[in-house]
Amino acid sequence: MKSKIKNIIFFFYALKDYLKFNYFELNKIKKANCIFFFPYYHTGGAERVHLNIVKCIENKNCVVIFTHTSATKNFLNQFQEEANCIEINKILNRKNTFVNNILKGKISKTINHSKNCKTIFGCNTSFYYQLLPKISNNIKKIDLFHAFSNQDYREQEVVDSAQHIDIRIVINKNTKKDLLQFYEKHNIQEKYSNRIQTIGNGIEIDNKPFESKNFNEIKIGFVGRWSVEKRPEIFLEIAKKMKLAHPKIQFQMIGTGMKSNIKKINDAGISFLGEVTKKEELLNFYHDLTFLLITSEYEGFPMVMMESMAQGVIPICTNVGGISEHITNDFNGFLIDDENHENIINSFCNQLDKLIKDKSKAFEISKKAFDYAHENFGIEVFNKSYKILFET
Repeated sequence: MKSKIKNIIFFFYALKDYLKFNYFELNKIKKANCIFFFPYYHTGGAERVHLNIVKCIENKNCVVIFTHTSATKNFLNQFQEEANCIEINKILNRKNTFVNNILKGKISKTINHSKNCKTIFGCNTSFYYQLLPKISNNIKKIDLFHAFSNQDYREQEVVDSAQHIDIRIVINKNTKKDLLQFYEKHNIQEKYSNRIQTIGNGIEIDNKPFESKNFNEIKIGFVGRWSVEKRPEIFLEIAKKMKLAHPKIQFQMIGTGMKSNIKKINDAGISFLGEVTKKEELLNFYHDLTFLLITSEYEGFPMVMMESMAQGVIPICTNVGGISEHITNDFNGFLIDDENHENIINSFCNQLDKLIKDKSKAFEISKKAFDYAHENFGIEVFNKSYKILFET
């Protein structure tokens, strides 16, 4: 009886949220030229990329529909400066199938009947893939994949949506290879493979000259969210072990999801600097940082690596995803074999120990990381590629 009453209450809340959407937000979709479907606007590399894509669309009336509940409002204001923003997570979170189906039907019908909408674009949200079969063939449909994990839950979505997607974007060769393996495994026709394009991420880079790090004051950083795939606990273990041999070294973390693990962070002798969101504060952090550690289980190519290398920070990373497409071991950074946790920790510590003892080597790698970033990570190619994508 209680569960029935609960379901009825949830239904009415979902219906109320839908009616508000229908009255206040639907007109934005009717007028839009481009409609984006993204999960979040909180702090994250993927969210930064999504924002940069929206910024590329000049002289367009854009709508961004957010489908998940964001942890913070970090990028919300910037999204709102570039597009009309709509949040449907309240409706979806009610998990009322009837109301959710009405919502999908209403959005797809509005897009199909619009005289303005030319393109829809989605990334990392199942809601987008549920809409695709309902969308007219006259609308260009694009999606983006940053990276895939082992036994990725999105595999079926990738396969089912292949026939509906006009252009499928990946950010590096490794993600494209994973995508093609899905296609081969499920006997997807070759014509759909030809719809895959690679557009690498980019960042805004200033023209400041290279400035040597102070290798007498070593600072080692972790930038990101506390999540399973980022494996921050490995960073903690590295800090504990390194501090035994080099007690003056400073270990620092910035990012989201850290506060609930603050005791573990403090016990490892690491300083938590909070969620740094302002550009100048982030640049100052990288300016003072010596090494950036990427301990992830899988990655596309981390934005934090691009940003830090542009400031001469030396990246030391697990050899996963598309990282090796830009990092040449012992040239502009270091690659750590992704083995068991103990071996990974030892490999990170051994590499750090060598560089701490060999300052001339560290200076050389820092300069090469800086040069590589300035030659390869500028946002100009990224902007041009996406402008062409939306104009054709």
